[in-house]
Amino acid sequence: MKRTLVWVVLGLVLSSCAGGVSKVPATPEAVLKRADEYFNKGKHMQAVALYQKFLESYVGHERADYAQYKLAESYLHGEQYELAAVEYQVLITNYGYSEWVDDAIYQTGVCYWKEAARAERDQQKALDALSRFTQFLTTYPDNPRVPAAKECVRQINERLALKSLESARWYYRRKEPKAALVYCEKVINNYPDNKHWEEAMFLKGVILIDRAQDQEAIEQFTKLIEATKDPGMKRDAEAQIKKARAHAPAPPAPAAQTPPPSQVPR
Repeated sequence: MKRTLVWVVLGLVLSSCAGGVSKVPATPEAVLKRADEYFNKGKHMQAVALYQKFLESYVGHERADYAQYKLAESYLHGEQYELAAVEYQVLITNYGYSEWVDDAIYQTGVCYWKEAARAERDQQKALDALSRFTQFLTTYPDNPRVPAAKECVRQINERLALKSLESARWYYRRKEPKAALVYCEKVINNYPDNKHWEEAMFLKGVILIDRAQDQEAIEQFTKLIEATKDPGMKRDAEAQIKKARAHAPAPPAPAAQTPPPSQVPR
């Protein structure tokens, strides 16, 4: 279907050139130039058609990697994120030598992240995006796109943490504390630099109190107090510690010590 659409658009592009308005590009350089003109004017589907024509007509050309990258870029800017991701992957796989590979890895992450925004219940695209951005940051630590990639990672982690926290709350409301604790631990262990971390720590402490694990709850809320900068969160955690101490059994009285034999009165 993608190929059919491309050729339909290409037919429209070529027919619009008839009648002496402008000539059909006759050389690879001219095809790329026309495609770039369409791209720069925001006519992304027309650009797609010509980049595709170049790749099919001039196999092995020295600028094939550029055309492949711009084909993917055209789909991305045209908000065809799934198709863009496919074309970026073609560049990564078939043109590993290209100067555009680092950008292609980054942009693939962008495509997955854009798709994730359209399917909030399905976290797989967000995970795929996180994998690509992590690959990009590991492989190209000095790339100018690094700050943008880190910001995307932060946003993805925030979303994944929120989803896990919502699951923990849902199970807690259903009185399924074991399942709720699993999701609390997921947030606590996987997303420590996330704003939802404190909420997961707090909920875990509450669940521990409900389960009469008061000493563990006190340790949990103590860690939260040490970490948080939120006065309200700190105040609420201190109140929970008082509650846990009220529930906790008093420590056993020390056993009376038997004096040594030399001190036993006769």
